[in-house]
This record gives sequence, C-alpha cells and structure tokens, in this order.
Amino acid sequence: MKHKLKRLMAYIYMPLIFIIAGYGLLYLAVAPYIDSIVNIGSAVMVQETPTFHTRLGSIYDEPPIAVDEQPATVKAESVTWPKYGEQYAKLDCDALELHAPVYFGDNKEILREGAGQYIGSFLPGYDRLILLAGHNTTYFKPLINVKEGDIFTVTTTYGIYQYEVTGTRIADHNDSTAYDLLQEEEELVLYTCYPFEALAGTKTDRLFVYTKKIAGPRVVD
Repeated sequence: MKHKLKRLMAYIYMPLIFIIAGYGLLYLAVAPYIDSIVNIGSAVMVQETPTFHTRLGSIYDEPPIAVDEQPATVKAESVTWPKYGEQYAKLDCDALELHAPVYFGDNKEILREGAGQYIGSFLPGYDRLILLAGHNTTYFKPLINVKEGDIFTVTTTYGIYQYEVTGTRIADHNDSTAYDLLQEEEELVLYTCYPFEALAGTKTDRLFVYTKKIAGPRVVD
C-alpha cells in the first residue's frame, strides 16, 4: 500500500506541484510589466477617432460678434448653465494647434469626446476659477509644448474669452494646493496626466497650466 501511495505521488502529485510552482514563478516574472501593458492598451484606445454619442448634448452656438466688438458685461439671465454632459463652449489655442469642444462634467465618456469641466468650478465671465481636464493622448496632447504667453480662447454662446498662460506646475493628482476653487479672480486652469510618454506606467502626476483672463465680458446680475 505504501509503495502504491509513493508511486501515486511520484506520477500525479509531484508534477502537479511543479506546474503550480512554475505558474507562480511566471506570474512573478511578468507582474512588473502588467501595469505598463494595461496603460499602453488604454493609450491606444483613447487615440482612436472620438465619436459623438447621442447621450451627450450641446447648448453651444457660435456668438455672432468678434472679440473686440463685445460688450464689457452680459446679464446673468442671458447665460444658460449647461447640464452635465452638455457642450457649452469650444477651446482653442492656435499656437499649439489645440482645438477641443468643452463639456460640463469630466467623466470618462466626456473626456473621450473633448475637454471636461469640473462641475465645482465656474463658467467663463464669473470672476472665478474654470477647471478643465483632458486626455494627454488626444485633445490635451499639445500641452506638452505649452509655454508662457500662449493664448487660449474659450468661445461660448454669450461671449468670447481669452486667457494668457502665466505658468505651469507638475503636482500629484491628490494635491489640493494645485488650484483654489474659492478664489475670487478669474483663472482658466487646464490639467492632464503627466508625463506624456505612454510607457510611463500608472500616472499619478498632473500637468497644470495656469492662465489669466485678458478678454471677455463679465457676467453681472
């Protein structure tokens, strides 16, 4: 009986143990590369040509006036606040060849279609912070070349706003000092994942681009 048990272990259990141990060693060998592979796959997916999904809406329309023909102020009652998932503006920077529709909200669906605004920030013209996010592999990829003095234009239905870049900063995605939602000065802040290279692994840092308002009507009661 003992000899039969030994033969059973030799022919069945021992190979099974070696197979399990082999898979374990293989997993340990490839584990460091899994995150990079997943990141590459995500980068490839977001670089596909975005398609407009019907569940995203739009209240955007080109204003019929030029920047230098705008009034100094517009009435708050003439401004329609967008619902979550609605496009209300477009963002342009000719120097960087950056052009993106701007949506209210910043979930994954929205960021596949354009730039997304954090809903805890304000619309242009309210003398407060405007916080926009975008993927660094699609719409915000040109930010890799941003420099002080570059001009960003945010075109809304009620006015055309221009902002000049004052500086940039690299910060952790949980760094609450990167912006101030309570500030009482109009500032457009753009941010995207950093670094831009697709093989960088999990990206916990963000590139923040800070700009000051230089043109556009003020929204008043």
